[in-house]
Amino acid sequence: MAAALTATATPWLGLELGAAAQTHTHGLVGSAAFASGTLEEALQTIARFAPLRTRALRFDWRPTRAGGELSITDALDLGEARGFVFDAMLVIIERVLQSLSGTSMRDACYRVPGLAPAWLERYRDHLEGTVHFVRGDVLRLQFPAELLARSCLTADARSHARAAAECARLLEAHQQRRRVGERVRMLLADSADRLPGAEEIAAQLHLSTRSLFRRLADEGHSLRALGDELRSERARFWLRDTDLPIERIAERLGYADASNFARCFRRWTGVTPGHYRQGPAVSGHRDSGTAR
Repeated sequence: MAAALTATATPWLGLELGAAAQTHTHGLVGSAAFASGTLEEALQTIARFAPLRTRALRFDWRPTRAGGELSITDALDLGEARGFVFDAMLVIIERVLQSLSGTSMRDACYRVPGLAPAWLERYRDHLEGTVHFVRGDVLRLQFPAELLARSCLTADARSHARAAAECARLLEAHQQRRRVGERVRMLLADSADRLPGAEEIAAQLHLSTRSLFRRLADEGHSLRALGDELRSERARFWLRDTDLPIERIAERLGYADASNFARCFRRWTGVTPGHYRQGPAVSGHRDSGTAR
């Protein structure tokens, strides 16, 4: 995504991707949403079963005094691709709702994280709802109660019940199949500055610590290696894309001092944090990716 944005010199490429997406190609989740009775039921369906479509984003639906809000956050750190993904998702959802109801979305309000770009008019070209740029890292789609109560043109209670039941079955099976290593990675990625320890992770996965270590070993993982993987990704991101002092980065990663961090970073990348920060001409290892 980052490469596409650079190659096309089109920062609103996510909006165009969303506009090009076909509203009928969203699988069983789309079938359940399109058979919903109202727009609110459709949004609830999308939020509930979104994990069947993507693991990169987290969807949450909540009622509000004025109506309801669908919030979207990145379950993985999407870095510079986040705006691209959020823009595409915003256009896709609005067009799905337009298709479902046959009505305008001009009363919807979209709160997009970040500063308003110079190409703000592109949002007006692709969206009917009002767009506001706000602080934070959550995309919020807000709808008034009157709009949420609109009936879906393709409403079919029986079809919705069948599709929702099958989605629920697949979601449960999907969650049960998720390997322990993947689930540990997600828990680590969800953490803030302090990575959770073995006992905390085991408790969240409803395992004993011994079972956690055994199941990770069966999958060819170790908790230490998974933790180092995330620390490496975060370190490279903070060194590359922020002005945080190296000492502060070491502290945020849980190291007692910068020298311990530097030794580990050199083991991960072959260069010191200072050389990595100076760029590819010095380190030869500067990568173009971002922390996931």
